[in-house]
Amino acid sequence: MSNIYQNNLKILKKRMPIIYQAINSCPESDCEYIVSDAKSGVKTLAIKKDGKVYQVHSKYDPIKEAEQQLNNAKLVNPKVMMVMGFGLGYHLRAANKIYGSNNLYTIVVEKDIKAFKTALENVDVTDLLENPKFVWVVGIRPDEAFVVLNELLKKVGITIQLFLKTLVVFDHPVITRIHENYHQHILKCFKDAAFNIIFNYGNCPKDSMIGLQSIMDNMSLILRSPGIKDLFGKFKNVPGILVSTGPSLDKNIEELKPALGKCVMIAADSALRTLNKHNIVPHAAVSVERIEHVATMFKELPEDYKSKIWLAACPVILKHSYDAWNGPKVISYRNFAHFEWIQVPKGTLTTGPSCSNLGFKILEAMGCNPIILVGQDCSFASAEKTHAEGAPEVTNLHLKQENLYKVKGNYSEFVYTNKIYDMFRKAFETDMLTYQGTCINATEGGAYIEGTTISTLKEAVEQYCKKPIDTLGVFQKECKYPSEAEIANQWKSLRKIMIATREDVQKVVNSCLEGEFKITEFEERLERDKFYEINDFLERFPDDELKQFMSWLIKTKAQIITSGKYFNLYLMHIVQMVIVKYELDINQLPSLCEDPKRCNLQHIKIMKKWFKEVGGVCQISLKMLIDALAQLDAEFGTAENN
Repeated sequence: MSNIYQNNLKILKKRMPIIYQAINSCPESDCEYIVSDAKSGVKTLAIKKDGKVYQVHSKYDPIKEAEQQLNNAKLVNPKVMMVMGFGLGYHLRAANKIYGSNNLYTIVVEKDIKAFKTALENVDVTDLLENPKFVWVVGIRPDEAFVVLNELLKKVGITIQLFLKTLVVFDHPVITRIHENYHQHILKCFKDAAFNIIFNYGNCPKDSMIGLQSIMDNMSLILRSPGIKDLFGKFKNVPGILVSTGPSLDKNIEELKPALGKCVMIAADSALRTLNKHNIVPHAAVSVERIEHVATMFKELPEDYKSKIWLAACPVILKHSYDAWNGPKVISYRNFAHFEWIQVPKGTLTTGPSCSNLGFKILEAMGCNPIILVGQDCSFASAEKTHAEGAPEVTNLHLKQENLYKVKGNYSEFVYTNKIYDMFRKAFETDMLTYQGTCINATEGGAYIEGTTISTLKEAVEQYCKKPIDTLGVFQKECKYPSEAEIANQWKSLRKIMIATREDVQKVVNSCLEGEFKITEFEERLERDKFYEINDFLERFPDDELKQFMSWLIKTKAQIITSGKYFNLYLMHIVQMVIVKYELDINQLPSLCEDPKRCNLQHIKIMKKWFKEVGGVCQISLKMLIDALAQLDAEFGTAENN
C-alpha cells in the first residue's frame, strides 16, 4: 500500500467512516480506470467503458485544464456548489481556488466507489478530504439518494439550508457524459430533499399560528393528561400494526382481525370510520391536523367505539377535536420548540408531517418490532380514488390527474402520487434509517418505501402476531394521570415562564416596529431627495450612508433572532419559517444581480416586509399568550394562590 493511499485513508477513516468502509468492500464496476503520467508531471485519468476510452483529464496539464473549465463555467454566487464527478480531484481544487471566498459548501458527487478508490490510490487529496466545506456523496445507490441527501442537509445544518437557492452545479464534461442519468437523478433528489427541509420549517405562518392557539387552548388538558413517554419501551418486540387509509386497505382490511389481541394497533384518524364498519377496534388513534374536519370525523364515530380507543394526538389539534373524543387521551409532542417552552414533559418524537408518520414513531418508541404498515399507499389508485371505501368525506382530495407523477410501486412498475403524499413516503424512508427493527409493508399496493420488507398482511400476521397481549391493560396501567399536587407545581412553573415570555415578545414587537419606521424614513429620504430612478440611486446615494444603514438593519435582525430564551422557544418555530423564507431570498440576491449597491437596495425592501411579518406574528402571539394566561389563572389560580 503506497504512502499516498495510506495518508488518504487515514483522513477518510476519521472524517467519513461510512465511505471508508465502502472503500474496503469496493464492489465490481462496469468501468476501468486508467491512471498515467501527464506531460506536466502530475497524474491523469482515463475511463474505459463498453470498449470505449474517455479521457477525463488532459494528457498535458490537468491542473491548468481544470482551472480553465471552472473559469469558463462563470458560476454566479456559488455559496452552495455541487460538483458532479470527482476524477482525480483537479477541478474540485480549481473550484476552491477560483470560488473559495464566495463558497460555503461544495457537495462532491461520485457515482462509482472504484473511481474514488482509484483517486485515493494515486493522488494526494488529503487537503480536500480535510476541508470541512466539502460534503461527500460517494457511491450511493439511486434508490437511496433522497434519504442520504435529506440526512446530509439536516446534518450540515442551517448554514447550508439558508443558501439552498444559491445552488450552482458544475458537471465535469467527460464524467457527466458517462454518468449523465445518475447525475440528473442526484440533482433531482437533492432538490427534493431541499424542498423537504424547507417545508419542514413550515410554509404557512397562519397554519402554525392555529397550532399555537390550539396549544394555548389545550394547555389545561396538557397539564391534566398522561404523556406518551409513559409507554416508551413498554412493548419491546411486540408486533405493532399501523393502519392508514390508502386505497389498498380495501383489499386486506379483514386480515387485521386475526391480529387483534396479539399486537399494538394504531390507526390514523381518517381510518377509524372504515375500521369501525368492519368491527375492528385499534388500541390508539393518531391525529395531527389542526382543522375543524378532525372534530367532524370524531363526531361521526359512535361514542361507544371511541371510548375503547386512546387518542394519541399532538396537542396542536383544535380543542373542538379533543372535545369530540369521549375516550381516553394521551399527549404526544412532536419535536416543536413550543413543547420545550412549556416544560411540561409528556414525550417528544421527531416525526414526519402526517399522522401516520407520528404513529410509526410512537410504535418505534414503544419498542414494537416488527412494525407492519397497512393501507400506507402514499399514492392513489387514480385521481378519483384516493382513499379506502368508507373514509370520511373530508379525505376527498379532488385531485387532477395532470398534477400526479409516477413513483416506484410495491407490486407494479409505478404508481401515481403527488408532492405531499410523496413527502409522507420519504419521511418513512428517513425513519427507516434509525429504526432498529424490521418494518414490513403489508399495504399490498401503493408506493415502495425504501428500507421496508414487502409482504401480504395475512403472511405478516401469521408469522408475527402469535402471542396474546393485553395491550389496553398495559396502556391503562402505565399511562399515569398527574395528581392535583403535580398539576399545581407544573402550573406554578409554567406561569413564570409565560410572564417572562410576555416581556420577551413585547421587546421583539417594539424592535420590529422600530425597523419598519427606520425603513419608512429611508424611503421618504429617497423620495425627498428625488431618487426616482435606480441608476440615479446607484450613482448619487452616498455609499457610506448605505453601508451604515445596512449595518444597522443586519444588527437589528440578529438581535431579534437571538432575542431572549423564552421568545425563541415560544415563537421560533413560527418565526423561523418567516426568517427562512426571506433569508433564502436575501441570500439569492447576488445570484440575480452582481451590483452590491443594487442588491442592498433590494435587501432593504425585503427587510421592510421581514419586520412587518415577524412583528405581526409576534403581536398576534402576544395576545394569545395574554389571553391564555388569564384563562389559566382563572382555572388554576395565580402564583400567590399556589
